[in-house]
Amino acid sequence: MISILVADDHGIVREGLRRLLEAEPDLKVVAEAEDGREVLIEVERHRPDIVVLDITMPRMGGLETLERLRTAHQGTKVILLSVHNDPPFIQSAIGLRADGYVLKNGRAAEIVTAIREVMNGGSYFSPAVAREIVEQVRSPKTDSPDPFTLLSSREREVLQRIAEGLSAKEVATDLSISTKTVEAHRTSLMRKLNVRKATELVRYALRHGLIEP
Repeated sequence: MISILVADDHGIVREGLRRLLEAEPDLKVVAEAEDGREVLIEVERHRPDIVVLDITMPRMGGLETLERLRTAHQGTKVILLSVHNDPPFIQSAIGLRADGYVLKNGRAAEIVTAIREVMNGGSYFSPAVAREIVEQVRSPKTDSPDPFTLLSSREREVLQRIAEGLSAKEVATDLSISTKTVEAHRTSLMRKLNVRKATELVRYALRHGLIEP
């Protein structure tokens, strides 16, 4: 029996995934989570074989969660679930050693295929994602990389919370860091992303799917 944790901030998506997966005789959803922090708690509690992880979640997104799982639970397989097939997301996922990347606009049964492939020691990427990876290998871009890929894990966490409307003090409390550290990260973000106002950070986060409109 393959044990699975399903993480998505939409309850209806989690319910649909649970029904789909548990229709298979060898798949069992042992836990659900609606954000990255819950994922870390539930993985520690249930030790699932595989985590199906939405990229865009509040408080802690999928990429940050994946990075922490790779440090604390190296044996746990992770399949990212996303609406995005943009190069920055794919590059970040590969850099963090995601075992799979499934697009939400694909066939429902694709996630079952991905789980079986990953549990058999392979990896799985949706066809559109695989084509993007091949294209990047065949024709690597020589211009500057997307600034998103240059952000540290902490900078992405700060960016997401700023975009969600948290003040510097609230971000500091949420991440257990000082307000001065938050302000330093915000300054670094604005420099790296070449923006001058906090509202531009919000627009950037929306464009890159860190928060939902």
